Amino acid sequence: MYNTCINSPLQVVCLLLFFSLNCFSQDSTSNEIKPNIVFIIVDDLGYSDVEYMNQKEGIKTPNINKLTKTGMQFTDAYAAAPVCSPTRASIVAGKSPASVKITCHIPGMGMDKYLKKLNQGKRLKEATFLDHLPQEEITIAEALKIQGYATAYIGKWHLGGEGSIYTEDGIVNPKFNPDHQGFDVNIGGCAYGQPASYFSPYKNGTITDGPTGEYLTDRLGDEAINFIEQNKDRPFFLNLATYTVHTPLAAPDKIIEEHDGNTYFAMIEKLDQNVGKVMNTLADLNLLENTIVVFYSDNGGLWGNLPLKGKKGTLNEGGIRVPMVVNWKGKIKAGSVCNTPVSSVDFFPTFIELAGGISSAYPKLEGSSMVSLFNGKKNIGERPLYWHFPHHRKEGLSMGAAIRKGKWKYIIAFETEKEFLYNLDEDIAEQNNVLDTYPNKAKELAYNLRAWQREVDAEMPIENEDFKK
Repeated sequence: MYNTCINSPLQVVCLLLFFSLNCFSQDSTSNEIKPNIVFIIVDDLGYSDVEYMNQKEGIKTPNINKLTKTGMQFTDAYAAAPVCSPTRASIVAGKSPASVKITCHIPGMGMDKYLKKLNQGKRLKEATFLDHLPQEEITIAEALKIQGYATAYIGKWHLGGEGSIYTEDGIVNPKFNPDHQGFDVNIGGCAYGQPASYFSPYKNGTITDGPTGEYLTDRLGDEAINFIEQNKDRPFFLNLATYTVHTPLAAPDKIIEEHDGNTYFAMIEKLDQNVGKVMNTLADLNLLENTIVVFYSDNGGLWGNLPLKGKKGTLNEGGIRVPMVVNWKGKIKAGSVCNTPVSSVDFFPTFIELAGGISSAYPKLEGSSMVSLFNGKKNIGERPLYWHFPHHRKEGLSMGAAIRKGKWKYIIAFETEKEFLYNLDEDIAEQNNVLDTYPNKAKELAYNLRAWQREVDAEMPIENEDFKK
């Protein structure tokens, strides 16, 4: 059920033969020009860290606001994990973090040091996880290249090996970087989970230094524009993965002053400016009507996610529900809102369908195409979404697993063995654990969650022999 690799020439032939038969809408033809795909993924941007949410006074994101006014806002968009590396792996591979065996952020301090620190004083040891994306995984970039796309990865990768802080340039093994995973262009993508510096010199072996003091977010935006301009006459897939707004918090002094010393809000404004630069370039090149733009975050924010409970690193909504906007001039209704729950595992099948390919050629994919949602049709159905996070975090409810199906969300905490059941339609802030009121619903979801964990062969935590009761 979950085999995603292309194991025979026949599958490749099938892809090439049938890609033209699968277009964006039913009335599309095989002669339709393939749409460009611009996927903007922000690091650690919280659910309410955008102006259109009206939750935090002082945040200014006019360009992102415009995306919602001219496109579709997703209210129930999720990351497949409450931290970055697993979500990024789920996007690139189209599989859950549990399946791809990257369930936690890949530690810059090194795996041994990380595990020793996090397991200390805990009843359970963290489950094992990989420190890079295996090269045998078929990536979305490789799949789109079959469809004739130029591909670029610009920005944070964080799937390239452990121990990046001990390197001089963020490269643990160059074979782990995006240019060995189907991307024609790699600028900025290495093992770093956060930048060595937000200002040039960057100490990043995959990006040349600019003028002293050049701001990284601006530089990545400029590189994105260069790629668009160079590939304007052919289909392209641009993955712009900003390092912002991850710590260490840093922004140009002038912008910080304009926000009364709030560096985080200044970083968000610089992010917004560069989203605007990309959109303006698409407009200037007359590409908006043939380019779908997705704006998304890899996990919850660290600085509050009202009205949600929790933050990055937790299985509460604040750790996994993220802002998401999809924009496509003339194809997606302006100002529309979608309340259907979607997840990062859905991007791979979505992009394949948009490109004219067939997802069934990649039978290990665990998500569903969102194309019908863009059309205003909600036919994905009430499917379950899963999270498996067998890792300790200091921010809140972690070391556990969760399932959402419809309005119901069930969480099991492995360390404490506590269970939680929430009705998200009535309690988006997860204030009322209704486990005792609806025990049968909790048992049903717990059963479904365990069955899924067995199906994907999820790595589980083990007893910590050093724990003293």
